[in-house]
Amino acid sequence: MPIPEHKRRSYLARQVASLALSHVQVESPMGIVRAASWYNALARLGIHLPLFVVHDIGILFTTPRGPSGWEIRPRTAALARIAPPAPIRSLLDQYVDLLKNVASSEVVDKLSGWRMRDEMVAVLLTRALGDTYNRWRDRGKAAGAEPLPVDLGIYADVDPAEHFREFEPKPLWGFLAHLAGQSLHVYTSVELIDLDTVKLLGLFKEDNAHGTEAMASGLDLVDMFQALASPDASDVSNFSLDLLPSVLETKQSSGSQTFAVDGYASVERKGNIDSLMLSELAYDREIFEQKVVDSELLYFGHERQREEERLLQYILVDSSASMRGKRQVFARGLALTLVKKLQLQGDEIWMRFFDSRMHELTKASKGSAFPVPYVLSFRSEHGRHYDKVFRQLLLELSRLRREQNRRIVVYVITHGQCHIAPDLVASMAQQAYLYGIIILPSSEVELDFLPLLHRHQIVESTALSSRTGRRKRALGIVDDATQTSRSVSQTGGARASDVDGP
Repeated sequence: MPIPEHKRRSYLARQVASLALSHVQVESPMGIVRAASWYNALARLGIHLPLFVVHDIGILFTTPRGPSGWEIRPRTAALARIAPPAPIRSLLDQYVDLLKNVASSEVVDKLSGWRMRDEMVAVLLTRALGDTYNRWRDRGKAAGAEPLPVDLGIYADVDPAEHFREFEPKPLWGFLAHLAGQSLHVYTSVELIDLDTVKLLGLFKEDNAHGTEAMASGLDLVDMFQALASPDASDVSNFSLDLLPSVLETKQSSGSQTFAVDGYASVERKGNIDSLMLSELAYDREIFEQKVVDSELLYFGHERQREEERLLQYILVDSSASMRGKRQVFARGLALTLVKKLQLQGDEIWMRFFDSRMHELTKASKGSAFPVPYVLSFRSEHGRHYDKVFRQLLLELSRLRREQNRRIVVYVITHGQCHIAPDLVASMAQQAYLYGIIILPSSEVELDFLPLLHRHQIVESTALSSRTGRRKRALGIVDDATQTSRSVSQTGGARASDVDGP
């Protein structure tokens, strides 16, 4: 479908015209549609690159090399029709060299074999091309920018060369010259992409209830970009990937209870034909067919969903300056692993960072997405004020017990200098099951409140001295914490004398 006449000189037509310069070709007609989706996500990050470079680099990131994959070759017919001058043909040759260098990267080879969301591809494109765009001094580079439609019908039979003649190509030639001068920086930026972080984000990817991937907001994209650019996030991702394979072996329970074949547990809207209530067959044919279409038939059910109250798993991670370095890596890697483990069990999870105050609350449950980029990229410089933080927590726990009658397990991941008033801990212990994790104390732990916790773990410095040691210690804590949460779920309470050391 050609671009409508009233949009022929629009921003859309100019971007489509730039595809005449594209040199990465794929057989799938969805390549341009995906490029439009990447472009829109880039625009939310303030990056407005010509569509052809978004398309070419994005295809290299997402499509494996091979007979059915991509091929670097010019759009010969389109280039012949736009007839670029000799200096521009030289710039196009340099652009092809850049594409070949990027395609030869081991990072790109691995990325192309992973299934990535469009938002992730856009963040990777920003990582590779963002600095190049920001150094491009064309004042009109974002003029008239607007979202591109993601509709195959618009791009299927479009002719880029036809629209190319309707615009002044000088800004596009200027971008090509700028890109040629930045080719080494682009290649270096690609090589610096942290594959561990990309892989970790992929492990936490969850589809929404309708089976389609939710589009990330601008803030989510910023968090993803910061996570990919942070050395600290890279260390946390690496440690998390050491732990998660063991956790992902956890099988989700169905939550169903099966009854004997000689009895029924319920009446359902779904079931096998042999369980159909006989009274449903008494309807006229037209009514019966309509009830089938509307899923309104009634069936006898042998299974019934258990209506148990889910535990609220509340994870608090200390983000004060005392948690930098190994403590931070261990704490955040442990927290992410614990989130995944509890999520697979079907529990509801809340998580907060704290220092001198409690920060933004993040939530997750079975089948929902957890904001991993936020956890990886979070930083704070607010000092610490533990009395204020835990008095605020006590108020929140009391409200949850009073208004919702929730059973809560609170995990506090902190260090050996986290001093909390014993009377405050005792009050919290009446509202929730308290599980303390004290990481890498600089000296012997002397915390008055430890005996008041229902359970606690001490992570000694020797446990963090090796990769194998910290992995073993973290997985031990995760297993113990999940077993403890099951015990709390079954007994419905907590015993203040149930205390555990390292």
